Amino acid sequence: MVSVPVTGDLTGDVTGSPPNVASGQVILGTTPGTFDVDNWEIATPPANGTATIDADTGEWTYTVDPTFFDSLDFNQIATDTFVIQGSDGIFVGQATITISIQGVCFTAGTLIETETGPELVEALTVGDLVQTKDHGLQPIRWIEASPIPPERLRRDPDLRPVRILRGSLGPDIPSRDLLVSQQHRVLIQGPKVELLFGAAEVLVAAKHLCSWPGISVDTSDQPVEYLHILLDQHEILTAEGALAESLFLGDEALHSLSSEGLQELASIFPDRTPDNSIGFGRAARMILREHEARALA
Repeated sequence: MVSVPVTGDLTGDVTGSPPNVASGQVILGTTPGTFDVDNWEIATPPANGTATIDADTGEWTYTVDPTFFDSLDFNQIATDTFVIQGSDGIFVGQATITISIQGVCFTAGTLIETETGPELVEALTVGDLVQTKDHGLQPIRWIEASPIPPERLRRDPDLRPVRILRGSLGPDIPSRDLLVSQQHRVLIQGPKVELLFGAAEVLVAAKHLCSWPGISVDTSDQPVEYLHILLDQHEILTAEGALAESLFLGDEALHSLSSEGLQELASIFPDRTPDNSIGFGRAARMILREHEARALA
């Protein structure tokens, strides 16, 4: 018997989009069509979901168990695996499905510019009009809170917010200290931005600005409540006098939402399901990667 490797899609991601599914396809060997497998099967099932594989094509599907998904902490990364093999038991490959949750949100206590002036983010509700840089007043379509207790922050420092001190982004910008999740992107502008990236304004994740004076991860032991704000499309909001993004339903942001929240989004936006982020429009500005953001320091 000769062992031949299984290649193709040996990893997958479950982002939380209903119905919490990842999929892929495997082949025997490194070139499609080299081997004719009589039958693909699941040799060892996953622990925290269900897996199926097409006996002829090698196309597999993994569905996470909803109870397991909902048990994950905010920003927790979990891994589930299952083993696939050929019908004669000789050819074995392993697929690893990664379930991750991340956040893009403001902290409670942040003042957001609205139709009636600055309002605390935790006081905002669906239908409230918030001021956007590009399209004036826009209604909140959905909002969700994620409380994080101190013990969780101590256990997982990636959940700690970034504190942007008053005046760190410009004269009196922000006008008060601004706390956002590490993944939350703020608007950066200036001659250096245009010189390096050919754009007047870019969005940079707060954690990628921590080399700037006055910007750092907050290490206090205070509990944190993160709030997601979703509008009809990705927008630039005014938070504590600084410009920062609303929730953008790309893959990373979807990780941060509970399954109940995702189901609610599906009912609010029936024609723009969360597993099709194109339906929610493009990012409001060019988004810098970490190495690009470092060039601005």
